[in-house]
Amino acid sequence: MASLPEAVQKPVTLGERVRAARHALGLSQAQLAGDELTKGFISQVEAGLVRPSLRSLQIIASRLGRSLDYFIGDESLAGAKRRVFHRLAAQAAIERREWAAVRREATSALALQAQGGERATLLRYLATADTGEGKREQAFERLAEAMALVDANSDATELAHLLHARGVLYVEHGQLAAGAESLEAARDVMEQREITDPRLRARTLVHLGTVYRRLHRTVKALATYELALAVASRSSELRLAAQSYMGVAVALYDAGELDGAIGNYQRALGLLERVSDTAVELSVMQSLATVQFEHGDMNAARETVDRCSERAALAGDVRVGAIVDVLRARITLEEGDSENALRLAESAEARLADLGDHRQQADALRVGAAAAHARGDFASSDQSYRKAIEILASIEDHPDLSTLAAEYAQKLRARGDLESAFAYLELARDPAASRPAS
Repeated sequence: MASLPEAVQKPVTLGERVRAARHALGLSQAQLAGDELTKGFISQVEAGLVRPSLRSLQIIASRLGRSLDYFIGDESLAGAKRRVFHRLAAQAAIERREWAAVRREATSALALQAQGGERATLLRYLATADTGEGKREQAFERLAEAMALVDANSDATELAHLLHARGVLYVEHGQLAAGAESLEAARDVMEQREITDPRLRARTLVHLGTVYRRLHRTVKALATYELALAVASRSSELRLAAQSYMGVAVALYDAGELDGAIGNYQRALGLLERVSDTAVELSVMQSLATVQFEHGDMNAARETVDRCSERAALAGDVRVGAIVDVLRARITLEEGDSENALRLAESAEARLADLGDHRQQADALRVGAAAAHARGDFASSDQSYRKAIEILASIEDHPDLSTLAAEYAQKLRARGDLESAFAYLELARDPAASRPAS
């Protein structure tokens, strides 16, 4: 019996589906190939001689106006390979910080019966999206579920990833000791299992150095940052090397070595000029301006603040723009203009509150409180200080709470309110205790 004409046969293989979809649109093989592929490659795909990579298949599917599922629905690509595709797509979406896409792709992969370590990886991706959207409790739950699935022997790399993710989440939640413990566990797993993932190792060390710094363990922070820098440099990860230089700079700043801190920040900026990472570049500039301010170089600090503000505006980064305005308010206050400092701080505080960045909101309130105090408006100053303290207590950011309570106590003592000053000094000494009554 003669076979049916191609026009009425149901395409079965991937190659047949590409050919049928191309014919339906009246495209030649050269037109489908475009500039990124070749006519010969399309011919081989349609003949079933080669399997296109997922990237090439994405190009083909886009030009043919079809979903990837249409092309990878045949048995040879079903199941495991479809899970791999969705997992890689979720990973790529994380790099782009597209949380809706992360959820869509990871959920699609989970629906294809992902098990064990693969399921744990997908849950970690969903936890990353939760964290990006501020859903921290949900992220903790996903990470806990994922960690119950991994085997320390067969899934050591995934276990290290999960410990790193949990540590970062603890730190963002203000639980520095728990964060340090989880990050140290991730580092230990990588060392014991000889995991060769320089990017994960460098990121873990960068975050661990930051925790040590915030816990005032400056010497250990500096050593950890330097180790992160060595790992990142060996792996040619310019972005991570830049982050490590930034970490070294902050540790040097905490140790009082301001010139060294500025030099390391400048090295970080030099590296970031060679990579496309506006977020990290803005973070470095913001930190550099802080060090310049503390060093007493107001002109340099203002110049860096202006540059950072411009870059943030171009990138559409409202959060960094608000944080920079807090620093601008601090500089303005130092120069004796308490009225404009207060205006800048209040505007930044409102934006940060809308964004849900409570830690930075508390910092804006702190600057606004100092500006109000300088103007003699003690009632407003008290209100802002106490609101900032309440915020830091609610997110359990004990290190920053201790610093803020000590500053407020100094203001109260200068005004002669010794009883309240003593209460806030006690809070500074033990930030986990209940805050003083308003």
